[in-house]
Amino acid sequence: MLNEDLVQKWLDEGTIDQHQAGKMRSDLAQYSLERRSRKRTTAFSIIGVVLIGIGAILFVASNWQRMGDVFRVLLLVASTLGVHYAGYLLRYEKEEGKYNRNRIGRALIFLSSLLFGASLFLIAQIYNINANESTLILIWILGALPLVYGYQSAPIAGLCAILSFLWIVLLHGERIDLNKFIEIWDLCLISGIGLYLIGLLHELWERTRSASMPIKFIGLQATLLFLFVFTFQHHRLSVDPMVSVVYALLSVLLLAAVLFSRSIRTGLSGFREDLSMLSMPAIAFLMAAINLTRIYSPLSDKAYMAIFNIIFLALLILLLYAGYGREDFRTIYSTLFWLMLLIFARYFDFFWEMLPRSIFFAVGGLILLAMSVIMDRKRRELKIQFARTGGRN
Repeated sequence: MLNEDLVQKWLDEGTIDQHQAGKMRSDLAQYSLERRSRKRTTAFSIIGVVLIGIGAILFVASNWQRMGDVFRVLLLVASTLGVHYAGYLLRYEKEEGKYNRNRIGRALIFLSSLLFGASLFLIAQIYNINANESTLILIWILGALPLVYGYQSAPIAGLCAILSFLWIVLLHGERIDLNKFIEIWDLCLISGIGLYLIGLLHELWERTRSASMPIKFIGLQATLLFLFVFTFQHHRLSVDPMVSVVYALLSVLLLAAVLFSRSIRTGLSGFREDLSMLSMPAIAFLMAAINLTRIYSPLSDKAYMAIFNIIFLALLILLLYAGYGREDFRTIYSTLFWLMLLIFARYFDFFWEMLPRSIFFAVGGLILLAMSVIMDRKRRELKIQFARTGGRN
């Protein structure tokens, strides 16, 4: 991306003259001004859409008891379809100011997907429908999926990914057989790895590529979250051999997807990208092996804690390495967050009993302040460095 530092570099090297540099700086200033104005307009528009949605919900809630059942259902359906239609019109607006209206349209379409889910639960409540909450969540996901592919909506793809986790957790609580077969932590970790696989598959086709990033990101964060849970001493692993088979199958599918996609990926190929993607099948394979040891040759809780801490730390290092290689702020920031959380958690584990409480909290506060200063300094350095090479923000 063109910036002031790059213009000055070209000027010092004699690539451009003072007149050209002045013109570039003027264009940069104008572009930055327009970009800030556009972002402000978009932000205010999205906030306005959210406030309208909240106002409508509060209006309906305050008059809910006075309305008949039929009128309630009609109101819910009409509001959902109305918001969606307004979003559709603005999403494909062809007149001047298309960019801002396009963003507002996307926000309204996303709002309509939220209203669809809210309407499902309210209609079920109105008619006392005996449906499990997991079933309603599943219907919500199935109803929102066409919007993901029809509008190529990344936010709705992220919403579906989050809802899928909620569906899995609720289903695990409702199904006794599933509860006995697999522990909730293993199920959530498998779901996170599976989501990453789904996101990776979405990357293979142009039509579905817009949904790839949010699905992969949420799958990765879920994987990190539940791996982090396993880094503590007191945790439970599933003892059914089929759980290891599921992990192993995921590992094979992920490996096949990575190898298959390598030859057709554009702009993403490279050692660092491949290494970060191969870390996911490695995690699934290691989990299969760990679960088998849990069944046939169990280790102590401290041994499992050490193993999971090593796996978690190695994964974070790989993600940081890949993030720096791709100049990807999202990966770097999220990985630094988990690294900071891991350090702080282990600090509590190792020093809680060893130090007096006052010293414990004082030292912990100093560590957090030092880490925040280092991370902020590194963030500024990365921003300057990536701006020179067009890195992703």
